[in-house]
Amino acid sequence: MFAAMLRPVAWFVVLVMLGSGATVCAARAPAGPLPYIELVTGGAPSDAADLPLVLALHGRGDTPEAFASLFKGWDVRARVVIPRPPHPWAGGHAWTPHDHLARANGPAIASDLVGLAERVVATADAVRRARRTRGAGVVMGFSQGGMMAWTIAVRHPRAFAAAFPVAGFLVPEVLPRQDLAGARLPSIVAFHGAADQVVPLADDRRCVRLLEQKGGRAELRVYDGVAHDIPPALARDLFAAMATALARADAAGQK
Repeated sequence: MFAAMLRPVAWFVVLVMLGSGATVCAARAPAGPLPYIELVTGGAPSDAADLPLVLALHGRGDTPEAFASLFKGWDVRARVVIPRPPHPWAGGHAWTPHDHLARANGPAIASDLVGLAERVVATADAVRRARRTRGAGVVMGFSQGGMMAWTIAVRHPRAFAAAFPVAGFLVPEVLPRQDLAGARLPSIVAFHGAADQVVPLADDRRCVRLLEQKGGRAELRVYDGVAHDIPPALARDLFAAMATALARADAAGQK
């Protein structure tokens, strides 16, 4: 999926089991948290209190343990929580088992994403209750995790201060029917490779236009020559944007 996944995880990681991990749909989604792993970055001790929260959502077929390696070496002190999706897929897990390239699957995919968005937010709330986290925190995701990050941004706009979808897109059926001009959406910065053949850049551009038509806005950063991956240049920009968002959320919380 991306090069960082191949590196071993050599820092503090805690596996936390919450919720049943059962398959859900939007109509009957339990609100309980998902199982997750937890790690701290920036040299913070494992029991550090009052750290900003980062919810990280991996792509289809990946695992939280492998995705955690993306955060190795990040010098920002934060508590990173990586939920485990409920659908088994190719040795890992997925947020939805439906093929996103088949347009007819849109309603089923939206049902999965909307239902699981509630559980991701519930997971963040559980962490906030168990740990003293600082500020509203941010959510990021890659591929299907990027689709989840988009979904959370528009369906739970007050859950996080910012959302950072990478190589994902906003499923049109996820958008609420009402206008979003007054919804106070979080800051949304999407990252996408121009050479992505798994989730085409055109899908991400289309969803930004749909959001704008609804009264929302998002920034889309495009990387020439980048496929379905998180290469070093994109990762550097992503982590810089997340650090800025966490600092702004912290400053806003201090007012």
